[in-house]
Amino acid sequence: MPTSFKPTSFAKTFGVFSLLIFTPALILAPVSAHAGAWTAPKGDVYLKGAVNYFETSSRFGPDDLAGFENFRDLNFNVYLEYGLQDNLTFFTTTSFKEIENTANGVTTSNSGIADVDLGLRYNLTNEPAVISIQGLFKAPFLYSSDADLPLGNGQIDLEGKLLIGKSFGSAGYAGLEVGYRYRAEAPVDEFRYLVEYGVDISEQTYFRTKLDGTLGLGDADADALLIGAANPSLPLAFDLGKLEYTLGHKLTKTIAAEITGTTNVYGDNTLKGTNIQFAIVAIF
Repeated sequence: MPTSFKPTSFAKTFGVFSLLIFTPALILAPVSAHAGAWTAPKGDVYLKGAVNYFETSSRFGPDDLAGFENFRDLNFNVYLEYGLQDNLTFFTTTSFKEIENTANGVTTSNSGIADVDLGLRYNLTNEPAVISIQGLFKAPFLYSSDADLPLGNGQIDLEGKLLIGKSFGSAGYAGLEVGYRYRAEAPVDEFRYLVEYGVDISEQTYFRTKLDGTLGLGDADADALLIGAANPSLPLAFDLGKLEYTLGHKLTKTIAAEITGTTNVYGDNTLKGTNIQFAIVAIF
């Protein structure tokens, strides 16, 4: 990984304790992979717990879609990576959400566990750059897609990605990801792309930024539009570009605190706004 910490006995104890807390949700069960193209060494764990807050009254596309007025999402996300082998990493993530939507003067809300991502990343080579391939399965089995305000679209997704990363020493690192996401039934398939740069500002502080893009590869049918109207954060055909900027501070050699802003900077048929995230990261 571009920015890493050295294990300590305290961190291993913290990690075991964290796993005891989070494992039930993960077994029932994904930021996106925070290590980009890099894979975790065999036996290493990367664990991130994050609180996210997003609220908006504006969107890309028609402002009057289903009488949209306001949407709010407060959630707790858990992301975990585990090194199965030096060149093979397992990752998973899920969120417990509390969401609220107001349309035509009527407010609906819902809470619970949203979609669960399960994936594998395989390293092909480390020279002259780190090159990996990644597969992801999105499981929509822990909520009802028939709710007035669904937590997900209820559809299975399958994604394949090519990831490239390059370290420049004290000048930081850069990453590029391109992929294709197959979305079952009503949702349209998507082309995914991501460009990333990160650098250590000091021994304790680091910064990274990402442009994370989604390009819908078709038009949703009538049923898809109805679901999109029920939850404006879940359009089944959309384009979106998100700019992420993260400042992290290493509390110990293995634990860091991060604050991240992610702004939806361009798109179509989806929400505008900025997500604010506070996270604790541990590597052991």
